[in-house]
Amino acid sequence: MSDRYPRDSDNRDVGNYGYDDRTRAYGRQEPYAEPGGQRYAPQKPASSGLKFDVGPFIGGVVATAITTFIAGWVATAIVQAVYNRTGTSVFWMYGLEDPWIAGVYGALAAILAGAFMLLLFQAVPSPNTFFSWIAGLVVVAIIVLPFLAAGAITAAFGSAIVNGLMGFVIVALLSTTAAKTYHGRP
Repeated sequence: MSDRYPRDSDNRDVGNYGYDDRTRAYGRQEPYAEPGGQRYAPQKPASSGLKFDVGPFIGGVVATAITTFIAGWVATAIVQAVYNRTGTSVFWMYGLEDPWIAGVYGALAAILAGAFMLLLFQAVPSPNTFFSWIAGLVVVAIIVLPFLAAGAITAAFGSAIVNGLMGFVIVALLSTTAAKTYHGRP
């Protein structure tokens, strides 16, 4: 046999571990030892409380508000164009002439939802779960509410479509923003 590979009988320094750890051959020090001879114990970083990126979260809330504004404005303009094209003259939730008002309501709702999400970060152990449930129930309510309050069913359909779209945009974007900026509790 070649002298290149030592035989088991050549393992003179087996130590307390029952095997020859050739990675310690030069210094014969304990694994993970400090140069002074003390054993290294990883230490946890100092707890700073909540692990949350404020800047990106605020940016995500503002971007959600802008996106919701555009979605509400476009959806209202489309619903109003359909009403005008079909000759349906109904007074519905967002008025007859200004489609941007729905966008303003949607942007305000997005900012309020972002503030609510921030409150959940501080108060509950699983903020994303609670936000998804609460916001989902609110979206269902704003879709159903026009059918209870509107005089004409056609007006209720238009409002429900716009409200549902804006609610979906808010829940989807804020949930994603929260998932990227909230890193749990220490």
